Amino acid sequence: MALAGLVGIVLAATAPAPAADATVAAPPEPRPSVSPRLSAAVQAELMSDVLPASPPITITDPVTDGTGALSDTARRGVRVALGRLADESDLRMFVVYIESFDGTEPVDWANASSNQSGLGTEDLLLAIATADREFGLSAPSNVPLTAAELGAIDDAVAAAIEDERWAPAAISAADTVRQSTAATVSPLLVAGTVVGGLLVLATLGYVLWRLVRTRLARLAATSPASGGPTPDELADLSLTELDERAATALVGIDDALKTCEQELGFARAELGADATRDFELILARAAADVRQAFAIRQALDDAAQAEQARLEDAGVDAEPEDTRPDEAGTGPADAARRTRLSRVVALCESAADTLDARTRAFDDLRRLQQRAPDLLADVDAREPEVAGRVATARALLERLADRYPEHTLAMVSGNPEQAELLLVNAKEAVNAGRSVLESGQKAVAVAHARGAQNALGQAVMLLDAVDAIQTHLEEAAGRLDKSIASLTQDVVAARAVEGDFRVTLARTAAQASLKHVEMMREGGDPLAGLQRIAAAEASLDAALADTRDDAEVAARASALLRDTLRRVDEQLRQTADFVATRRGAIGSSARTRLAEAARLGDSARSGQPAGPAAALSEAQRANQLVQEAARLAREDADVAVTATVQPDPDAGTVEENGPITGGMLLGGILLDPNVVRTRRRAPTSRIGGGFGGGGFGGGRPDALRKLGIVRTWWPASAR
Repeated sequence: MALAGLVGIVLAATAPAPAADATVAAPPEPRPSVSPRLSAAVQAELMSDVLPASPPITITDPVTDGTGALSDTARRGVRVALGRLADESDLRMFVVYIESFDGTEPVDWANASSNQSGLGTEDLLLAIATADREFGLSAPSNVPLTAAELGAIDDAVAAAIEDERWAPAAISAADTVRQSTAATVSPLLVAGTVVGGLLVLATLGYVLWRLVRTRLARLAATSPASGGPTPDELADLSLTELDERAATALVGIDDALKTCEQELGFARAELGADATRDFELILARAAADVRQAFAIRQALDDAAQAEQARLEDAGVDAEPEDTRPDEAGTGPADAARRTRLSRVVALCESAADTLDARTRAFDDLRRLQQRAPDLLADVDAREPEVAGRVATARALLERLADRYPEHTLAMVSGNPEQAELLLVNAKEAVNAGRSVLESGQKAVAVAHARGAQNALGQAVMLLDAVDAIQTHLEEAAGRLDKSIASLTQDVVAARAVEGDFRVTLARTAAQASLKHVEMMREGGDPLAGLQRIAAAEASLDAALADTRDDAEVAARASALLRDTLRRVDEQLRQTADFVATRRGAIGSSARTRLAEAARLGDSARSGQPAGPAAALSEAQRANQLVQEAARLAREDADVAVTATVQPDPDAGTVEENGPITGGMLLGGILLDPNVVRTRRRAPTSRIGGGFGGGGFGGGRPDALRKLGIVRTWWPASAR
C-alpha cells in the first residue's frame, strides 16, 4: 500500500503543469534588483553614498513619469495593470521613470525613495532609468514572493527594458507579481498527493497511534511556554544580558497592553461593547500572562534586596557593582535566577503572540483604511475643545500650589505642558495624514490617524488627572479630621494600659504623629497626613490587640483595611496615568512595583471577608509599593525630559519619522515601524518597548527609543 501511494505521488509530481498565461524571454544577463537583507546601520552607510545628482523622490502617484517615456495610452495601460494587482492581491506597486541613476545602485535609489515616501509593508516600488536602461525593485522583506518569483519579475522587466518598451516593463512586473500571488497547484498533483498520502497513512496509522501519546507527553514536558523563545535562544546570554532582556520585554509588552487598551476604548466608542467583547477577552488573557511575569520580576527584586540587606547587616561593604548578577551564572542561585528570568521573557512573548494573533481581525473590525478621513476629521474637530482645557488646568494648578506643598502636586504639575505638546503633535499628524491621503497612501494615513488619536487621548488623560487631584486632595482633607479623632481615642485608650512597654512605645509614636499633623495641617499635605495617621493607628492597634476581644480587633482591622485600600486605589490610578502618559521614559522597575501593588490590592480586597488582619498586611504592602512606583516613575521621567540627548545617527531623526517630537516621544507614541521603514528589511524583534501609535498588538523596536531630542520643558517643581 505504501509503495502504491509513493507511485501515485511520483506520477502526479511528474505531470506537466498548466502553461502560464504569458512568457517573456529573459535577456542574457538580467540585472538583479531585489535588495539584500542588510542591517539598518549598513543600510544607512550605503545610502549616505547616494550621489546628489540622483536624489530619491517622494512618490505621490502610482505612476510617476519624469521623462515623458509614456504616452497617455501607455500610462493608462500601466495604471490598469497596477489596479489589477491591487484588486486581486494584498500587494500594491508604484512605478517611477527617471532619466538616470547617475551611478547609484538602482535598488538603493528605489529603496531610498520608498523610505522617503513612507510606503508600507505591502507596497513595491519599481524604478526605471530610461537613459541608463536600468531598473531597481524595492520590496519589503516579508513580501509573499519567493526568491524565484522575484527573479522572474526581474527577468520580465529586464526583457522589456532591453527593447526600450517602457510601459510593457511595468505591466509585465505587475502581471508577474499578480500571477505569482494567485498561482494555483495542479489538480492532478493535488489528487495524486491526496490519494498517495491516504494510502501511506492507512499503512502507518497503527504505528502512529501507538506512539502519539508518548510523544505528546514528552513534548508537554520539554517544550517552552507558548510563543516564547526556546531555552537555547537565551542560553548564550550572560545573566546580566538576560536580566536586561527580561526588563526590556516587560516594558515592551506593558506598553503594548496600554496601547491595546486605548485602541479598544476607541473601538468601543465607535462600535459598541458587543463588537469588541472578543478583543476584551483576548486582552485579558494577555494581561494575565503579563501580571504573572511582573510578579516573578518583583520576587527576584525582593530577593536581591533581602540579600543586600543581609550583607549590610553582616558588615559587608556591598557596592552596587558587587550585587549585580554573576556574568557566568554558574552557581545554584544564578541558575534559579536564570530560569525565572527566562520565564519572564517567555510570558512576555506569549502575551505578545496572543495580541498579535488578533491584530488583523481588530483592524478589519475598525476598517481604518476606509475610515481614515473620518478619524482625522474627528481629531481635528475635538482638538480645540481639549486645547481650551489646558489654560484651565494650568490655572487650577496655580491655585492648588498656593494651598499645598510642591511635592503634593509632583505627579500632575507637568500635565498642562505635556498635553499642549501632544495637541501640537496631534495637529501635525492630522495634516500629515491628509497629505498622504491625497496621494492614495491609505496605510500611511492610518498610522498618522492612530498617532493623532492616541496623542489626543493622552492629552485628555493628563487634563483629567489635574481635575482628579483637586478632588482627591479635598476628600483627603475631609477624611483627615476623622482619622485624627480616631487616633486620639486610641491614644486615650492606650493610657489606661500600664506596664506594657510595647503599648507605651506605640502610644508615644501616635502622639508625635498627631502633633506633627496638627502643626502641618494648614498648608500641609493631607495625603501625607493620612499616611502618617494610618501608620500610627495600625501600630497602636497591634499593640492593643491583646487588650481587646476578637470581634473588636477584627472590626478595627476591617475599618483600617477599607481606609488603606481607598488610598491605594487612588494612588494606583494616579501613578498608572503618569506611567501611561510618559511610557516612552518609564523603565521596568517602576512598572514592576506598580503591577505588584495592583496585584496585592486585589488580593487584599478579595481576602477581606475571610481574614481582615491578613488582608490588611497585603494592603499595607501595596501602599508601600505604589509609593515606591510613583517615586521611580518620576525619577525616570525627570531623566528623560531634563537630559540633553544627542540623536543616534543609526536611529534617524524626528523629522525623518514624522510628528513625534516632545509630547509624542515622551508619551511613547511613535509612527508604525512598517511606515518608518528601512531598505528591504528583515523582521525586527517585536518585544522591546511600547508602541503608542501601532494599534492592537505588538511592541516597538527598542532602537526607536533613541529618536531625537526631548525638550527640557518639565517644571522645576516636578523634578
